[in-house]
Parts: sequence; C-alpha cells; structure tokens
Amino acid sequence: MSHDLEINEAGEAQMFSAEGVVPWHGLGKVFEQDGLTSAEALVAAGQDWTVDLVETAHLIGIDEDTGEKIWDETPGDLSVQRSSDLRSVGKVKSRYNPLNNVDAFAFGDDILGLSGAHWITGGCLKEGSLVWMMAKLPTAVHIGGFEDEAIQPYVMVSNSHDGSKAVEASVVTVRVVCNNTFTAALQNAKRTHKIRHTKNMGERMKEAKTAMNVVDTYSAALRKTGDLLIGQSFSNGDFDKFLETLVPTKGLDAGVALTKAENKQEEIRVIWANKPDLQNIKNTKWGALQAVIDYNDHSIVSRGDNKAEKRMSRILMPMTANIGHKALDLLTV
Repeated sequence: MSHDLEINEAGEAQMFSAEGVVPWHGLGKVFEQDGLTSAEALVAAGQDWTVDLVETAHLIGIDEDTGEKIWDETPGDLSVQRSSDLRSVGKVKSRYNPLNNVDAFAFGDDILGLSGAHWITGGCLKEGSLVWMMAKLPTAVHIGGFEDEAIQPYVMVSNSHDGSKAVEASVVTVRVVCNNTFTAALQNAKRTHKIRHTKNMGERMKEAKTAMNVVDTYSAALRKTGDLLIGQSFSNGDFDKFLETLVPTKGLDAGVALTKAENKQEEIRVIWANKPDLQNIKNTKWGALQAVIDYNDHSIVSRGDNKAEKRMSRILMPMTANIGHKALDLLTV
C-alpha cells in the first residue's frame, strides 16, 4: 500500500475533499460544495467515532496442562479503543486523557465561527491514530501587491489518539497558482498553537482567539517576508551560488552522494528556469524560494511504503523540516 490513509472494510479511504478537488493520491470522497460543517466533515472523513481506554494484556505463554493461553496485564498500559469497530488506535499510559474527535474539532468550529472559514478536507492516517481537518480562510495574502501572486491561508487542526502529539492548530499557506505549500517558521511568528482542551465555552473561545491571532500574525509576517523577497533581484548566477549552498557538491567524492546532489541541483534549476507559473516572479528571491518549495512539494520521491503520507508529512506537518525551510533561511540572511 503506497499511502497511509486508513481504508475501511468497504475499501474506501477515510478522507474527504470539498470544492470538487480530488484528494491527494486520488482516494477519498469528493464534494462539490465549497465546504462542510463539522458534523458532515466528521462523517465524510471517517472520524465519527468515540474512544475509550481499556486495559491491555500480553500473551506470555501456553498452559502445558490445559493448552489455554496465559495473559499478563501490564499495570499502567492502556489501549485506546474506538467505538466504530473496537480496534485499538493507540497504546498509552494511565495518565493519558483521551479526547474524542467531535471535541477536538469543536475547537476548530470556534475558529471557523470567528474567521468565516469552512472545512474543505480531512482524514484519518496511521490506522486512525492521527486525525486531521483543514479549513480554508476567506482572505488571501497578495505578495508585493500583485493580484496574481496570491497566497491562500488555511488552518489545520490535528489530534492523535496514541499520545504522540497534542491537539494543534497550524497555519498552512498555499501559493494558489501552483499549489506550493509554505510551512516555514517566520521570525516572531509561530505557525502552530497547541490547544488546551476545555469544555468551558468562554475558555474555548479564548483558545480560538489565540489561534486566530497566530494565523493573523503569521499571515502578516509571510506578507512582509514575501514583499521583501519579491522586491530583490536574483540573477541566474545568484541562483547557481544559492543552489550550491543549499545542495553542496564541492568536496564530495565521485560516487552516489555527488550524483544525487548534482541531480537535485539540476531538478531545482529546471524548475527555476522553465516552470510556467514561476515566470512572473523569475529573477527574484521570491521566485528562487518558490522553485525550491515546488521541488519539495511535487518532485521529491519518498522511499519505501506510505509515499503519499510521507509527502503529506513533509509538506504539512508542523516541526517537519524540509529543504524549503533551509532555502528561506539562506535567502533572508
């Protein structure tokens, strides 16, 4: 299986996408409307289940006289069991407090209520242990004041059921013309807000306002960074020097490592020189950055299984460093 989307017993991928857009990997349900309510999105994404903690037991042997299996319950070890099929979606310690999907995304509804956004995609990954939904915000960011250089901001809310991560709201921005995804950290503007779970409506709204402040601050910082980079010329010679720093080849002995570095340089150089949707920003630092992000989003081929999920993690997930982040650092020094 080349993806890590959860597939239900009917053979359907647990993912949906609105606006008539086919989800990545071509799997999941497609809806023509602009967005879904949280209740609709939970069903469409296969997330309309609850979780409970149950004790786990480990097989330690077989009784020689009776042939019965001998089980040992490990104190403090619990299984996170979901209601839809009683499958385990995580192993945790007794101090873990489970959070149902409906409660995790209620926070997202609070953000949507403040911003006018709507859910456009979501799904289950890693056999249900990671759930996520993404909302599209109503206002785009225009870099350099150019109408055709629009960056669309989204908010992704994610939660794990195996204790690997907290409930988080993260800003994701996409260059509309080519679907390049910008996820780098910006100076004085964090990208992710860890959500403090509470059932108190007043406290929930405070959390939502804090998350929206993260979105607004990040969007403003992105516009400032983009305006700075698009206003700086960048020749082919400048790009070659930048590329050698980004993907060094000097000092590498002839062999696999050198060949890989040279191939990577050439792939990015071809994008910079020829990609039609970069021609309006070519010979600027912003264009150089977009060439690298385009390579990260669309050209890198992951090894092994679960290629599509690895691609998603590389592009979307917070704290996942990628070559685009390094490029931004080099271009803004």
